[in-house]
Amino acid sequence: MGTRMAKPALDAGIVSADAAPLLAFYRGVFGFTPLEPLRVPGTGVVHKLACGQSVLRVMVPETPPEPDAAKSWSARAGIRYLTLEVEDIAAAVAAVRAHGGRVELEPFELRPGRFVSMVFDPEGNMIEIGQG
Repeated sequence: MGTRMAKPALDAGIVSADAAPLLAFYRGVFGFTPLEPLRVPGTGVVHKLACGQSVLRVMVPETPPEPDAAKSWSARAGIRYLTLEVEDIAAAVAAVRAHGGRVELEPFELRPGRFVSMVFDPEGNMIEIGQG
C-alpha cells in the first residue's frame, strides 16, 4: 500500500475559458456549494464547488485553452466523465436541460432498481447520473 487518503473524497478539475456557465450548471443541477476562488500566480484562477467532502475545481487559465478536437467524449484516453448519484434522476435530467446542459441518453433501468442517464454540461463534459 502506498499511503492512506487524508480525506475520504475525490476532487476533480475542469479546465475552461469561462467558469460562469459551469459554476451555474453544477450549482443549479446538483446543488454544489461555491467556495472561495483561488488565484494561482502565472497560471490562472481556480473556482471551487463543494460536493460533500469532494471539490469540483474549474480552472480558468491565463492563456485560454484550446478546444478538445475529439469526435466524442470516449474518443480520447484519460479522465473523461464524472458519475454523480442523485435522489431523483428525472428531476436531475430536467435541471440539466434548464441549466444549459444536454441529455445524451435518457434515464433507463440499467439493472433492477438502478437507473442511469448520460448528460453533458454546457461545455460538453460528460456526466453519468445514477439513482438507486
